[in-house]
Amino acid sequence: MMPVLRVLIVGPSITRTKGGMATVINDMLENRRNPTVQFRHIVSHAEGSALEKIMITFKAFFSVLFGTGFDIIHIHVASGASFYRKSLMVWAGRLRGKAVVMHVHGADFDTFYHDSPALLQKYISNTFKACQKVLVLSGFWKAFFDKHIYAGNTEILHNGVYTDVFKSYQTVPANLARFLFLGRLGQRKGVYDLLDAIDILVNQQQEKELIFYLAGDGEIDQVKEIIGKKKLDHQVKILGWISGQDKLKWFREVDTILLPSYNEGLPMAILEAMAAGKIIISSRVGGIPDLVKEGENGFLITPGDVKSLQQHIAYVHTHAVEMEQMSRNNISKIDSDYNLEKINNRLAAIYAEITQ
Repeated sequence: MMPVLRVLIVGPSITRTKGGMATVINDMLENRRNPTVQFRHIVSHAEGSALEKIMITFKAFFSVLFGTGFDIIHIHVASGASFYRKSLMVWAGRLRGKAVVMHVHGADFDTFYHDSPALLQKYISNTFKACQKVLVLSGFWKAFFDKHIYAGNTEILHNGVYTDVFKSYQTVPANLARFLFLGRLGQRKGVYDLLDAIDILVNQQQEKELIFYLAGDGEIDQVKEIIGKKKLDHQVKILGWISGQDKLKWFREVDTILLPSYNEGLPMAILEAMAAGKIIISSRVGGIPDLVKEGENGFLITPGDVKSLQQHIAYVHTHAVEMEQMSRNNISKIDSDYNLEKINNRLAAIYAEITQ
């Protein structure tokens, strides 16, 4: 009988933070089907006051430095402050002689690295070099880490979803006039480009039947102001942040997910939407081109290309037969290549490799 590997997950709260990293951690904690791995989560960050955030970080650091009952430390990291917090955990783990896995989620880690002074770039590289394994989300990120950070320990591990969860939400496209934006409202996610595209569709081309739902937090007041100025109140609805069952319910109301971002890792929102058979219109950035093939699983634009975004939205609305096939393609692709059952088995194998 194989020994049980005890894995300490270090990352943000799954109840007090929003976004893909918390979703990935929650999915790891729900993995109860592999008897060779046992997970425990310590929170390294949560929304709250500055003092509370500092206390949470130091509590996590001391749990890594002095805690017991684990063989592997699996650290989820993004860029900026997230990296600096987690780098402390890496060195604490190495001081303990524990195997360390760094799991990189940051959509703009390349910008963060290149904008850092040379001394900090060296620190970043040495921190990742100290890990037994660095997990990245796509071929784009592996190429970046191999070239700029350290080429000896990087491996692609895609985000994934439990496909069974989405089976009851897989419907034949019947709401091609309704579109859902999922993500933080702001420039990085391309929401202002989307509003410009909607302006063209509604006010210039008179596509008044189109309805757009914006689901996310962030710059809500600024977005509302633009909606008012462009007279789009009847076509654009702000939902606020949605997650869990609320998000799944919205998958029944729309057939197309919009995410015209300027940078990304491998968005959980797109994986979940494809598992539910949704059409994808997104950007050619990060790991998205690994997932979305033009005309087969969705449509990709260059970030900031408002005209292309507008044209793709119009195309989806008017090509029902093609969208039915694309919906089937997406369900099949996620089940084949991004099913968490398979990804979890690979992760367990990685754990076994680095502890031999």
